[in-house]
Amino acid sequence: MRFIQPQLFYLVLPVLLAVIVLAVYASHCRKQKVRALLGNGDTDPAAVKLSPPRRRFRIFLLLLTMLFLIAAAARPFWSSQLVPFEPRGRDLMVIFDVSKSMLATDIAPSRLEHAKFLLRQLVESAPNDRFGLVAFAGKAYLACPLTSDSLAFTQYIDELNTDTVPLGGTNLEAALRVAEQAFKAAAGGNRGILLFTDGDELAGNSAALVNELRKRQIPLFIVGLGDPEVGAPVPEADGTLKRDASGQLITSKLAETSLKKLAGETGGVYVRSTVTDTGLAVIENRIKRLDTAEQQGAQRTLPIEKFPLALIAAAICLVLYFLLSERPLEYRFSRPKSAALLLLPAMLFLLAGAAAPEKPETAPAQQPKEIPVEPEPPSDPAELYNLARERQIAGDEKAANLYETVIRDAADRPDLQTRSLYNLGTGEHRNARTIAQQAVAKVKAQQLDPALEELKKAEGRLKSAEELYVRSLEIPQLQNAVPEASNNLQQLADDRKKIEELKKKIEELKKLQQQAQQQTQQAQQQNQKDQQKQDQKDQQKQDQQQGQQGQDQKDQQKQDQQQGQDQKDQQKQDQQQGQDQKDQQKQDQQQGQQGQDQKDQQKQDQQQGQDQKDQQKQDQQQKSGENALDQARKSAEELKNKADELQQQNLSKQAEQARQELDKAKESREQQKFDEAQKHLEEAMKALGGSQGQDQKDQQSKDQKDQQGKDQKDQQQQGKEGQQDQKEQQGEEAKPEDGKMDEKTAEQLLQMMADEEKGLRDAIKQHQRSRQPRVEKDW
Repeated sequence: MRFIQPQLFYLVLPVLLAVIVLAVYASHCRKQKVRALLGNGDTDPAAVKLSPPRRRFRIFLLLLTMLFLIAAAARPFWSSQLVPFEPRGRDLMVIFDVSKSMLATDIAPSRLEHAKFLLRQLVESAPNDRFGLVAFAGKAYLACPLTSDSLAFTQYIDELNTDTVPLGGTNLEAALRVAEQAFKAAAGGNRGILLFTDGDELAGNSAALVNELRKRQIPLFIVGLGDPEVGAPVPEADGTLKRDASGQLITSKLAETSLKKLAGETGGVYVRSTVTDTGLAVIENRIKRLDTAEQQGAQRTLPIEKFPLALIAAAICLVLYFLLSERPLEYRFSRPKSAALLLLPAMLFLLAGAAAPEKPETAPAQQPKEIPVEPEPPSDPAELYNLARERQIAGDEKAANLYETVIRDAADRPDLQTRSLYNLGTGEHRNARTIAQQAVAKVKAQQLDPALEELKKAEGRLKSAEELYVRSLEIPQLQNAVPEASNNLQQLADDRKKIEELKKKIEELKKLQQQAQQQTQQAQQQNQKDQQKQDQKDQQKQDQQQGQQGQDQKDQQKQDQQQGQDQKDQQKQDQQQGQDQKDQQKQDQQQGQQGQDQKDQQKQDQQQGQDQKDQQKQDQQQKSGENALDQARKSAEELKNKADELQQQNLSKQAEQARQELDKAKESREQQKFDEAQKHLEEAMKALGGSQGQDQKDQQSKDQKDQQGKDQKDQQQQGKEGQQDQKEQQGEEAKPEDGKMDEKTAEQLLQMMADEEKGLRDAIKQHQRSRQPRVEKDW
């Protein structure tokens, strides 16, 4: 007898111990309650009617019940049967290396046992796939053909060892040849080869077989076992390590480079399996990517389970447990049988199920699908070609797949391959024309960007069609098989030229639109700069006017001082001695006045030169702004003409509106109305569909504020310099020249001299009066 789930027997000991512990605990509790109720009479047989042997027998029956239930859950069986099984799966041929080097223990417990463990896991994860087994060393043989019986295949895996193939070595070529023959020369996308090996001492020439596998689309999935850098010793059957004739220890390394090359050439995958990283998930994912096919005539082994017998035995033991009383024999009929009566229906049901004749278990019948199933395509390439042509004429997109199958399978029919290539090319050519027509419709619908995308797709389809046409003409002896191919190539060239011309026109139109937007934006920036500079110039004029008013006041003060000085000169004409000094001072003052007049004249000349330079700069800026507007207006006109050529009415209207706004902006600039010009330029940008983003506006606003702040700072600096110049001029006027006397000191000296002169005159007069008058002699 065997069990499907024998691991459940690990529960026997814990369950039995739990039952025993509960029985002992229940007995102890009963004794405590009886002693509390009867006191010292708890051991009196007349008061306590209990048979300890019967109680122990009932506990034994309960233990047997639990044991039979666990046995039933383990699903016992001792025979099996084959049942039909038609799943959809893949065909996988396993090539297993059983050479002596697989006994190396660098992967615990050994490379061989580790590979067998991985293979069992893979079989369990793919129940619907068919597996075959090829064992190889120095030779190879088919250990198990393709089968969907996972149970039988697992038995073959268990029997693998290094004695399976007596000839030593690693002849991969022989193993691949046996696996290829096991596939019965059939091709398809649902087949693959799984190789478990360490690659040590690969023998044979597998290059030709690899090419054949690649041609038949059979990938090679390789699981490498071992260490590619450190060799592992190979143990012998007697426990010693294998040595060569010279006594040197023989080690085995993983030939990882050659295995990777084999997997890459066949379109498969290579993984290195270790204890910590088995790499099984990579292999499973790659196998799942293979196509699935319905496997007809498949069978699998199913065990004939006998768990009902264990359930019957458990039911009998449980019924006896409830029927048997713990009282002595003389009281056996006094126990009520209600519990047994309740279990009687369940027992009858189990007995009826066990008495029913056993029927072999079959796979569940598949329900018919409601969707129609397409018939299998014909195997004859000629019939397949005709079917593909019919579907192509009917407009079925799956015709291309049938043509590709004809090209792949009809290697001995180059005429079918040539016609299939030509028909594929015509299909791609027709699709390209359809896409180009859709692009033209989108151009008429004012959708330029989607039209460009469609034209790019059409170019790709034309390129594919051209390659197919050329391939159909590459066979020399069949160049006249499809004479229309040359004509189609000429038509394809014409279609490509038309598509390129339309694409070029659309790109030029978009380029003109971008150019008009950029030039309008430049005109906006130039207008902002001109507006800022005009504001600066107005501010400078105001500052100059204020400075001129101050200069006029200063000149008026000087004139008043001059008039006062003239009056003083008139009054002091009688002061002869001081008159010369005062005249000298006047001459000095006049010379100073003449120097000041010369300085003022020089400043006026400098101001006039600066005004001329500012006027020239203003003229240049005005001219630059007008040039920017003229260029933007020219681009708008070109955009309108190009849009009219492509019948883009909306874009043409937008370009015309932008041109009108640019004309208005030019008129506003000529009238020095920069604010109005800026508004018209913004409207032109909106019309062109290129309104400035918020970031650009913020940047311009920031630049404008920075420029204004800079201008204010320059004006403040100029004001400070003007004030400093005025202070210096005032200081120069108040400061006496070297070797000269100021007016106040001169007046004091003149007053002193006049007082002294008056005193002298008074003294002379008084002296003359004091003398006696001279008597004139009368002659």
